[in-house]
Amino acid sequence: MNVFYLDTTPDSDISELSEEESKHAVRVLRMQTGDDFLLADGKGNCYSARLVNAHPKRSSFTITGVTTHLRQSELHIAICPTKNSDRLEWFIEKATELGVARISFIHCSRSERTKINMERCIKTAVSAMKQSKQWWLPEIHDVSSFITFCTAQGALYQSKYIAWCETPQTKHITHELPHTSTPVLVLIGPEGDFTQQETIFATEAGFIPVSLGGSILRTETAGVYICALLREK
Repeated sequence: MNVFYLDTTPDSDISELSEEESKHAVRVLRMQTGDDFLLADGKGNCYSARLVNAHPKRSSFTITGVTTHLRQSELHIAICPTKNSDRLEWFIEKATELGVARISFIHCSRSERTKINMERCIKTAVSAMKQSKQWWLPEIHDVSSFITFCTAQGALYQSKYIAWCETPQTKHITHELPHTSTPVLVLIGPEGDFTQQETIFATEAGFIPVSLGGSILRTETAGVYICALLREK
């Protein structure tokens, strides 16, 4: 069944889809008055709905039922934006499909990019949420400096890790990750990795260095790898 996004709580009587979702429903999917579909609000609620007016700009609907889903993961990925925007969007898409709770972008000494298109990032996440029927839209936060982020967000997490390629003595992340219901924060660096100074700062702030295995993973691959590992916990 088709899934559409609604960023507000629907009325008890009749509500409207956004112009973008109305156009997709009527002109792309050829939906008609009386057709049933699902609505995701990004907050765990799945609404069963029925079109009462198939308008290409202002389709209206009525709610016929609602199911609430618990969040599957409390994983927060803090990651350096990749230079290539396609790779960044790929990470957001896959992380959303795997149920990541939060994505934050951090700027490090070796970062190749300092700005991102937040509107595009959120749109990518919404599309992935609908396609995968995750029901929860991850929180996505704009770029902040590495030190600012570690200081502010690190204080909120007991389970926090920094994925650093240059420490072969550290344990693999699978030996450190707690159960999925536990809030977890993982830092992922740029292609050139975190600097030694950044790693020292993070460890002094309570972040535990972890290994992602013997291979050197691309930034976006490392993010998806961690999402997949925690999903299986």
